[in-house]
Amino acid sequence: MAGTKCRSPNPDLVDRWIAAGYGQGDGACYKPFMYVRDVPSIGTSSMVKSRVTGRTHHYLSRQEFKVHLEAEYSRYTKNIREQYALLPLAETQQIASDLGVRHPTYPTTKTPTVMTTDLLLTLDRPSGEQLLAISVKLAKDLTPRNLEKLLIEKVYWNQRGVKWVLITEKEISTHRVNNLCFFELSLADDCVLSSPITPEDFSRRFEANCRQGLSFNAIMAKSTRELDLDVHTGHALLGQAVWSHQSRLDIEKDTLTHRGSVFLKEGA
Repeated sequence: MAGTKCRSPNPDLVDRWIAAGYGQGDGACYKPFMYVRDVPSIGTSSMVKSRVTGRTHHYLSRQEFKVHLEAEYSRYTKNIREQYALLPLAETQQIASDLGVRHPTYPTTKTPTVMTTDLLLTLDRPSGEQLLAISVKLAKDLTPRNLEKLLIEKVYWNQRGVKWVLITEKEISTHRVNNLCFFELSLADDCVLSSPITPEDFSRRFEANCRQGLSFNAIMAKSTRELDLDVHTGHALLGQAVWSHQSRLDIEKDTLTHRGSVFLKEGA
């Protein structure tokens, strides 16, 4: 079934979406312009609870979700806003006109589309907070028409002095993202709160038990047995240690699997 924002809206309906605050604002109350429910489901959308913002984020493609994981893992990220609306609408229309390209419209209508940026990050840098606007595309989707729309987006952010970048699958670290996915559910696992063992302490025990030839499952079983924990809690503790940069697990070298080998960072 088509989502609620894919039903050939007229300008009045678009104005109501804007007035309702979609794709605007900041903090935990931020509402993305597009939710997962708003688009046709093709099996690639994702919803994920963020430890950075404390809210559930909505991503319309698997690639956007992967970039979110990278942003979530970064020590510098203070805020993440997905599907950020490029407003006022008249500004993107003017940019398109100046560039001599067509402004996008909603399918089967002449209603101008509210353009959005996939992720808008607030980064904590030594010089102060900085914004970073990110568009996410598969390389195969960089058609001439999509490049025109990306150019409108780039100019919009450049006019505000905000850095804009385009990320394709070529810029995403496969092993790191896969391993963050491996521990993704740990982020919102409440069993960690009631554990007498901290994530960092559990990771130290796990690391001490790492031996060549032992699988992840074998090391996990040994570590949880020694600390009198269940495996589920152990996995959640280790995951939170990884996400908090408190673990020596090397998530860059290879993709973790339950039956695969575990690598530790050298010299850490």
